[in-house]
Amino acid sequence: MRTCLFLFPAILLASCAGNNERTGSEPDELSASLMLETNYIKPAAPVMVYGIEGYYTGFFEAEEFDANKNYMWSNKITVSIDSLSETTLYGHSVVAGNVRPFSGTYNRADKTWQATVSEPGDDRYDGVFTFSVHSDSLVLRGTWTANDKKLAVTKRKYQLEHRVFGYDPNIDLPEDVTYTKLYGSYNEEDESVEAITEDALRFNPSVTLLKKEDIENMYQGDLEVMRNSIYARHGYSFRNRRMRFLFDQLVDWYMPVSVNITGELTDLEKKNIDLLKRYEAHAEKYYDVFGR
Repeated sequence: MRTCLFLFPAILLASCAGNNERTGSEPDELSASLMLETNYIKPAAPVMVYGIEGYYTGFFEAEEFDANKNYMWSNKITVSIDSLSETTLYGHSVVAGNVRPFSGTYNRADKTWQATVSEPGDDRYDGVFTFSVHSDSLVLRGTWTANDKKLAVTKRKYQLEHRVFGYDPNIDLPEDVTYTKLYGSYNEEDESVEAITEDALRFNPSVTLLKKEDIENMYQGDLEVMRNSIYARHGYSFRNRRMRFLFDQLVDWYMPVSVNITGELTDLEKKNIDLLKRYEAHAEKYYDVFGR
């Protein structure tokens, strides 16, 4: 039961958040990723030739991990089977703001394909995927094992469904987003947590040109979620845990397929992003305290 409500200026919250989670805004991260990935070229959508190519999306869940380290138990991942030769399967994965290519061997028994594919190995988070996929069900199941055994999570499992990605500006955020507690926002001092209100659903910034009077009284979290919904519609894979947790866990239509979507934003979306960012910087935060 909600017992009381606290509103704090954004500048005050920055000094008393009391956690080590990165809570920076996604466009800043997006801008940084552009500088770091100037050579990044978004892979073309796979073409079905052998009957199993394409995107497979679902949850990438921790199976072997160090509970004493900071880790995410579950992230949404897209595994793409890009192409096959007579002996080799090629593809890439998109998860938690990273895109990594892989390749390896496969064998086929009737309608079941089994593959063991490796990421390049030049990144500390690289590893080996072992999976099977049935050409009728188009469900991809398997495990990923980290090369670096000192990571917080050294093995993950997944069961992914074949999906076709398509940008749809008209798709809205689900009502489940309302009153969601934002990841990493818990304040131990007063046991408050930052939450999202119904205002986050008032406008779809991919189809509606926002005016300042539409958003000037909105809370920071609502503005942040509204703005990041633009990126989510384009399949942007969030590095930021705060936004990644919300879109991964609560937005069924969200599908990570890219780490650079700036060239795909519409003029309307760019205008709305600029406006939302300006108001985010000075907005108050909505904090909620729940009775014990």
